[in-house]
Amino acid sequence: DSTNKSSMRVKLFQNIYKTFRIKYNHMAVFTQVFNPLTAQNEWAVHNDDYDYDLELTCTGFGDMLHDKERNQKYFKALRMAIARMHADGREAHVLDIGTGTGILSMMALTAGADTVTACEAFMPMANCAELIFTVNGFGDKVRLVKKRSTEMRIGVDMPQRANLLVAELLDTELIGEGAIGIYNHAHDELLTDDVVCIPSKATCYAQVVQSPLASQWNTMKIVADLDGNILLQPPKDVLQCKGDAAVHDMQLSQLSLENFVPLTKPAEIFEFDFNRKSKTPVPVQRQQLLEMIALQPGSTDLIFYWWDISMYSGDNLVLSCAPYWAHPDYKSRNDIIPWRDHWMQAIYYIPKPQHISRTGEKFVLSCNHDEYSLWFDVHNTLKSNTTVSRHACTCNLHLAYPRSRIGQMNQSVRNKKFLNYLENNLTKDSQVLCLGDGCILGVAAAKMGVTSVVISENHYFSKRFMESVVKNNDIKNVEFIENINSLPESQLSQFTHIFGEPYFFSAILPWDNFQFGHLLQNIIEKLPPTVKIAPYSAKIFAVPVQFTDLHKIRTPVQQCEGFDLKLFDRMIKHARAKL
Repeated sequence: DSTNKSSMRVKLFQNIYKTFRIKYNHMAVFTQVFNPLTAQNEWAVHNDDYDYDLELTCTGFGDMLHDKERNQKYFKALRMAIARMHADGREAHVLDIGTGTGILSMMALTAGADTVTACEAFMPMANCAELIFTVNGFGDKVRLVKKRSTEMRIGVDMPQRANLLVAELLDTELIGEGAIGIYNHAHDELLTDDVVCIPSKATCYAQVVQSPLASQWNTMKIVADLDGNILLQPPKDVLQCKGDAAVHDMQLSQLSLENFVPLTKPAEIFEFDFNRKSKTPVPVQRQQLLEMIALQPGSTDLIFYWWDISMYSGDNLVLSCAPYWAHPDYKSRNDIIPWRDHWMQAIYYIPKPQHISRTGEKFVLSCNHDEYSLWFDVHNTLKSNTTVSRHACTCNLHLAYPRSRIGQMNQSVRNKKFLNYLENNLTKDSQVLCLGDGCILGVAAAKMGVTSVVISENHYFSKRFMESVVKNNDIKNVEFIENINSLPESQLSQFTHIFGEPYFFSAILPWDNFQFGHLLQNIIEKLPPTVKIAPYSAKIFAVPVQFTDLHKIRTPVQQCEGFDLKLFDRMIKHARAKL
């Protein structure tokens, strides 16, 4: 075990070295690429001249521009703020951070701003915004700076400090895109003391929930045969692991009310004052301990999280990202709550859920954030010295698999169909070869009395997890290999069964898991003619549908709040055509 830890440390330092040996480039970016040699997604570093077309096709800019509530409330807030400034005898000098298509800058000018400076560091969008400004008649009215706001300097990029900041720097987690640091830098270096910020503040909410469904996305459950006999127990390190603190973004409104039990009312947990009325920086790290009162008994499995933003200080202009059941505008089933893919809701998993035994029972919710993320925990009693560090996976399960795969591992209906096949076809003389990544049911097959199971597994963390399952369940007849091509013909000719779930890390779409068939083709001629293969066939079904909202992430924008954005549509279309 100490050897493995040492090896992990070596790999860590190797990765750190590879990161920092890269020649400095102020606009170098990381993108995810598929490595066909390893069948894994890896990070690649690109220079300033990188062709961003692939990234452009995957962005959700279109969804934001189709978000009418967002656009209209930004526009209204700008009109109110600029009118108030002019009424007070002040000019409005606007800074638009992360301008994107330039839509907020054009809104500000239309609302009467005296000057507008817009910055955008993502070069394809900066170049697109420059053209859009010209097409809409604002080409000579916007100072466009193609760099990050944190690199801007007064007297170089801006003639003077701005007294109105408009920005959209938020994500589902609110602070995941670095909003805290960007706002603090802007206040210190680019804005006046009496600046007006749009949005002016954000409020975060949390609700403690029990959900057997969602909890299956966070840990391994027992695998049992059709008679209910236990085949696989979760390893001890999985049961002791606190899990991964990373956000699990989700459309909570699409989660059936039958699939969760609210244990508390939604509670305000953090407020972020973007105006900095207190004249102090937006806090980079905070902890909030809240005494909660249980609505009913249950297990504190997870947190539902969302936020809202007040667009303009002193006016009740609020945009809420709450799920429909907690949304301030939802009064009846006839009310339509805005749908958006760029700002969803989130789930955070409690490291060690507490059991609430009765209605009215009090417990403590620990809410924490740093500059980029949030995490939560639950305690029985309030302790002033309770500090909760951000938890991390120690069992390899959360390092190896996405939430969807962990949930798939625990899906009982699916598992029973596979196990039914295995129970009806395997005998004590069976020799099984499993193709795919993280084939946990292949390990279960080893508990059915077969002669041997060989599992193809070349992912480091997945193999570590699978090995812990084998060890914890005292399984002796399982062998792991990294590459099926390393198997000698003499061994291939002995296999009686080829099995796969199938699941592959490289799969993006469901049918990408047909890689099972491609691997099979490499060895099919070396297998005995009596070998049984499962799955042995697959079908793809398609049906035309009309979306209510989802199509917005790809539908051309054309116009947004009266501004011509056809150039943006053309850029996205051109990028897709090159793929």
